[in-house]
This record gives sequence, C-alpha cells and structure tokens, in this order.
Amino acid sequence: MPFPITYLLDQPAPSETFIRREQDQLRRHNWPIFTFFLRGGNAPLKFALMSCPEGFRWRFFKTCTQRILEEIQRSPISAFRILKRLPQAAYLVKKAADADSRLLHAHFAGLTADIAAIAARTLGLPWTCAVHAHDVFTPPPQRLFRRLRTAAGIVACSEAAGAAVTAAGIPPEKVTVIRHGLPLNDFPLDTIQPDQLVLFAGRLEPKKGIDTLIRACALLLTRGFHFTCVIVGDGPDMQALKRLSERLGLMDTVVFAGWKSQEETRSHIMDASVLVLPSRRLGNGDRDGIANVLVEAMALGTPIITSIASAAPEVVTDNVNGLLVPPDAPEPLADAIAKALTSKELLLRLAKAGRQTAEAQFDGSRNIKHLEDFFRQAVTPQG
Repeated sequence: MPFPITYLLDQPAPSETFIRREQDQLRRHNWPIFTFFLRGGNAPLKFALMSCPEGFRWRFFKTCTQRILEEIQRSPISAFRILKRLPQAAYLVKKAADADSRLLHAHFAGLTADIAAIAARTLGLPWTCAVHAHDVFTPPPQRLFRRLRTAAGIVACSEAAGAAVTAAGIPPEKVTVIRHGLPLNDFPLDTIQPDQLVLFAGRLEPKKGIDTLIRACALLLTRGFHFTCVIVGDGPDMQALKRLSERLGLMDTVVFAGWKSQEETRSHIMDASVLVLPSRRLGNGDRDGIANVLVEAMALGTPIITSIASAAPEVVTDNVNGLLVPPDAPEPLADAIAKALTSKELLLRLAKAGRQTAEAQFDGSRNIKHLEDFFRQAVTPQG
C-alpha cells in the first residue's frame, strides 16, 4: 500500500522535469508525496531551530552535534554548510512528522542527503537518496560514503552513478538502478526528418561540450555543407560560446535561441534533423549521466549524436540507435553530423531504433513501479 513520503530537494528548478514527472506519477498511484525545499519554496531561513517538535528536540540536538563534529574533522566547509541549514532541518522534522511520513527521500547526494539523514535519525525513520551525476562523480569517495552510509537505499539513474556509489564503499545491495521514465504518450514518434537542422538543447556549461559542436560546425562549412545549428538553453558559457561562434564566422549558421520551456524544447527537438550532445568529462570528474534530452529525442524519433564521455553508452549503441563520438574531437563530430545529414535512410533507422530503446528502458509507467518497490523495500525491516 502507498504511504506518505517527504521529498527533500535543494530548491525549485525548472530544468528538473524528471523529478516533477516522478512525483506526478506517484501521486497518480495514490502515494501521498510532500515536497520540502532547503532553499526558497516552503523552507525559508526565518524558521528557527525551535520549529522542531518538542518531543524530538533533544534527539535532534544530539544528532546534529554528532554529525557536525564528525564532519568538521574531515571537511570544515561541509560542516559549516550543514550547520547553516539546521533551521531547515528542524522544520523538516516538523513537516515530516505532521505529514506522518514513513520515509524521507532526498534527491542528489549533496546537502539534501546530509539534512535528510539528520531529520530521519531524529524521527526514527528510514531515508533514501536518488543520485544522478555531478553529486556522485565529483565529491571525494570518503565524503560520499559519509553522506550515504545511513541511507536505507540509494536509487541511481545510471549504472555509472551506481558504480560511483559502490566505489565509495556503499554495499552494492543498497544500490538500485532505475532509469528516469518518460510519459511516452506525451512523446509521439515522428519519423519525418526535417532537412539540415542540427540541435543542441541543455544548460550552456563546460561539461556539455558545446564549444566542440561549434568547432564542428565550422569544419562542416569548410566542406561546403549548408545547415543551421540551433542552440537551445542558457547558462554560464553563453557569452563565451557566442564569441567563439562569431570568431569562427558562424553568425549565419549557429543560432542561440536561449532558454525555452519544456514544451518549446520538445517542439525544437521534433523540428531537428539530429540532436547533438557532445559531452566531455571535466577535470573534477563531472560529466553527464544519461541526459534526459537524449531520451526525449529518442522517444520523439529524432536521431542523436553524443559522446562516449557520459553514461549514454549504457543505452546507445553506435550506428544502431544513435551515433557515438569521442569527446573534445570536432572532426569526428563533424563526420558524424555529415553522415547523418546526408542519409535519410540512416536517420530513419536511428529514429526507429531510438524509439524502441525509449520504450524498452525509459517507459515511465513501467519504471515508476520499480521505484514504488524500492520505496516499499526501504521501509521494510531488514533481517
């Protein structure tokens, strides 16, 4: 039977559509889901530590003290961040108790995991964590272990993320891989491939490798290709990428469309000949998992080109349901784009195979059942 779960998120984020879809599906299956934000939303800093219900205050104080003393010896910065969010932790205890929650579920193995662990121990409840990419690929393994060691279970959206957790010392039996699901009825297959339109959609940040795409576009122009590359999204690299495009003489070829809503982005994907995500691995280990935009493109029947630096090769086989290229390599990327733009037969084959992959591995109605089982297991006493 469904039971109340309190979700802990950092802050409202328009880009995290996969979390909203997950919550919506659970609610449709009659799960009482309550959402708590560390920043903004319903947890501003004005809530004092006295928000913690009186019957839990001593346990809360003891739990916080133990956690901060443990962390300060290894990472004073992490300890300070936890200390700064104790008012929200106290209020989380109150909200979870008022909702009669049986489980706390944090998204991302960062500060949300730290606070969920404190609140869960205070309440005597189990807690779980969903891990993704940056949150498990970049921190030192020892810190990741300290954050996750008390979780009843960890759900990873890719095998790579799951492997990072077990490499940090978390027992493999605690880790479950469940892909982000899509409501496939909202993503109809469209195998009509528009001509000569290359698309990138996502946050404009270094790990996405957008500069590699722009350099590949310049190479294609020298080869005599006529096409348009649309870059949908916003982020810290916007101005640098525009300057690179101008320096390479691509003002009439590369179009920066800016941030778009989920529906507008979906329309751009459907209008594209091919979607390109040339991810790279950064020096701190950060890289993409299985980017949601790739899954959406495959579901819609838009062929994809992406790099082997992310977790995408877990579900993408080169020349079968997408094209794979090395990271930071404009020439191979240009070759792959040229190959796609000059073969309608290839585009159609990749489109159909991509849709099959989406149906087999990213069907939201199927994957949400796995998550429900994961939650039930988390509250079931072990041993």
